[in-house]
Amino acid sequence: MKIIYHCYGSAHSSIVSAAIHLGHLPTERTPHYREIMQLEDFDQARNDSLGHIFYKGKDEHNHEVYTMGMGPESAYVKRAMESMIKLYPENTHERIVFVHALPQINRMAKVGGALSRRYGWVSIGRVIAAKGICQTYPDLVRFVRETKKKLENG
Repeated sequence: MKIIYHCYGSAHSSIVSAAIHLGHLPTERTPHYREIMQLEDFDQARNDSLGHIFYKGKDEHNHEVYTMGMGPESAYVKRAMESMIKLYPENTHERIVFVHALPQINRMAKVGGALSRRYGWVSIGRVIAAKGICQTYPDLVRFVRETKKKLENG
């Protein structure tokens, strides 16, 4: 199975969700915002990375985990990708699951992300995004656990 956590730009919510999924961030406590900022790809995506799928690793069930930025039209991008997969069923021997991570973070994290990625105010935006994610971190952990449980149950 392939799991694709997606959000607007593949810089914040999908990155943190994938890191939780793969055990790179703790589930028993909220990390310090600096721990989130230390993730290799946190707040690193560029505009030209929209639509690209990034491999993050394999989970404990050997599922491949990816992230992807879909921009403002994630429903259309997801639908197009699912349609493409159906065109080539012989090449799709594994199930591909799209998991929308953006709704799991708060406004503060979204504003910080926009300041950093869209407006280029990286030093302040990155910190605001990471601190916003810390505020909703328990919700992200719950979201990832629920995602994993759904995948296990088919």
